[in-house]
Formats: sequence, structure tokens, C-alpha cells
Amino acid sequence: MIGIAITGVGAVRRGRRSITIPDLVIEGPGLVHVRGGNGCGKSTLIELLAGGIAPARGSVRVCGEPAMSRAARRARRVCRTEIALLGHVTLRRHAVLFARAAGLPGAAAMDALVDEGLGGRLDDAVDALSTGEARRAWVRLTTVGRAPVLLLDEPFLGVDPAASIALRSRVTAWAAESLVIVVDHDDRAWEPPALELALAAPPVP
Repeated sequence: MIGIAITGVGAVRRGRRSITIPDLVIEGPGLVHVRGGNGCGKSTLIELLAGGIAPARGSVRVCGEPAMSRAARRARRVCRTEIALLGHVTLRRHAVLFARAAGLPGAAAMDALVDEGLGGRLDDAVDALSTGEARRAWVRLTTVGRAPVLLLDEPFLGVDPAASIALRSRVTAWAAESLVIVVDHDDRAWEPPALELALAAPPVP
């Protein structure tokens, strides 16, 4: 099956705050647009599904598997907001590392970067890239060898308008085969329309 399920989690502590997590059962393929104000739990939701947070209670499953299991790891790709690339390392070396983690030959990740228009930057260190170029590389590397579920947390951040249009088209194409859950502050027009998931604002302390 392609899908995600969150049941009985209720709330997750994040620092001094308690983030309410709704019960969800969403089957794919398709596109889910997660929106809401700052602090409402968008990134917390992504981390739960990514296996980065262990809930105190309840169940979080990806494609029927516990989110923290190895099987769930194989079933998803995760693009977090923070670009976790090493500044002194070249894109080519990153491509080899990300492809290896996905169980693919290095050429697969390099081809993705070339397709992104970064072929001429493969031998440049990440520190030499612009913010937009680093974001585009990050999105492509974290989604290489796509899986049944893609979790994208603010993939458009710092990307120029032309690249945003190309990425939107790419996300739509991915959603034809996978369940794509994208956190995005902008009110983009998705075609076909995305399932809108609005998270509640956090309570006023």
C-alpha cells in the first residue's frame, strides 16, 4: 500500500510547547499540501512521519510499517527544511553519498543534478553555490530514487520564481506515482488540486 497513518498520538512535546497532532489516514498516490501558521506543527508532522520523533503514545505508520522501522525508511524520501549538505564537499561527492544511501549507483544522483541544471557545478563545493542552487541540489539529492512516500518540508524556500515553477511541475509529476506531502507557506495553484491539510494554530500561552 501507499499511504500514511497517524492514530492516537494526540500531542508531541517540542521544547516547552505541546503540539497537537491530528489522527490521519491518507492513501496515495496523490499530493497533500500541509499549511498553517508558525508553530502549528507542520515540521513536527513531517518528523513524525520521517521517524525522527518517537511519539509517547499512539501509532505512526508509513506504507503500513512503523515510521521508525527500516522498512519505512526504504518506503520514503525526506527533504527537510534545513539544507544538511557539507559546505566544503563537492556536489559530485554528495551525489555519490546520497545515491549510496538510496541503494543506487552514483550516476543516478548526478543525472538528477544535471537535470536540475547543476551539471556545471558538480565539482564545486556547496559553499560556492547560491542559496537557491543549494536548495535545488538538496531537493534533488534527498528525493533521488523516489519512494512510495515523499515528505517535503518547505522545498521552495529560497528558490527563484523560474525554479519554483519547475519544482512545482516536478512535485505534481511525483504525485502521479507517490504520496507526496509538501509543507509550503505559499498558496500555489496545484494541478490537479492538492488535498489541503490545515493544522490548527497553537494555543496562546
